Amino acid sequence: MSAQSPAPIACASLAPVVAAEALCREHVQVEFALPTFPDSTPGQFLQVLCRDSEHEHNAVVDWPADGFPSLSGGTLTPPGAFLRRPFSIADRWTGPDGRVHLRIISRTVGPGTRWLEHLRPGRVVDITGPLGRGFRIPAEDVALVLVGGGVGVPPLLYLARRLHELGRRDVSAFLGVTRRELLPVLLSAEPRPDGTPTPCYAWPGGAGFALAVTSNDGSIGRAGVVTDALDAWWSGAERRRPTTVFACGPDAMLRAVARWTRAAGVACQLCIERPMGCGLGTCLSCCVRVRDPATLHGWRWKLACTDGPVFDRDDLLDYSDMHRA
Repeated sequence: MSAQSPAPIACASLAPVVAAEALCREHVQVEFALPTFPDSTPGQFLQVLCRDSEHEHNAVVDWPADGFPSLSGGTLTPPGAFLRRPFSIADRWTGPDGRVHLRIISRTVGPGTRWLEHLRPGRVVDITGPLGRGFRIPAEDVALVLVGGGVGVPPLLYLARRLHELGRRDVSAFLGVTRRELLPVLLSAEPRPDGTPTPCYAWPGGAGFALAVTSNDGSIGRAGVVTDALDAWWSGAERRRPTTVFACGPDAMLRAVARWTRAAGVACQLCIERPMGCGLGTCLSCCVRVRDPATLHGWRWKLACTDGPVFDRDDLLDYSDMHRA
């Protein structure tokens, strides 16, 4: 396994929107193009200001000589989301004009993501990044498996591009959703109902990796959860080659993937989801417990935004069935 990456270099940028499209009922994809952007790795994220820039909402209020001004909530608080929102980098590449293109995928659930849903080319968005530490790609030639669920799918798209660029070919992918209309990718063919990975998606960068899709209600792909398809594929192939799993998705899915990979005896990295108020390690809203034998209780706190969001499975205390504190 490659060594832990150094602390990332991040910057604040005004990012012009060059494309925006709906992927499904609740997900939109937004593409930015910038003259330059720091190096990034799959699994890192952006903090996005999901409202118009501060200067567009400056308000002048008269102060009467005989009292205090009347201030309403709208005057004190700018419209839209107050805090920035974290979004995994869903793809990154350099265009023919030399500009750096970045993509994010957003699911509309509140005022911030609703603002993103209505972005159109020509708008400019305030972003900070790349933030966090991403996936660590094994230097040795092992089999690689991408496992994503719901809004955890985007970082795996960027990871697929990077693996393809590195010449990795033994790569399979499994994506799980609750129902068809919440799948945040546009498929090129119908996935198999038995959950066997097939070439049914045009991955970023031209990667030809096979993909299996599961849905809780059986409306697309295999009925059930993503680990059902993963287990059937693994058992049917009687695989023995060393394997690393990269996973991102809801907490319940990540716990299931952690259990499955531990039982299968394969390495696993988890990209966890936590509320992130700042993304810079100052607000302490994204604490996670990690193992540390040197401490009295065998664990200590780390921050998902700066120490993660990608962690090795066995470092995360709360993703182990052997310990409940």
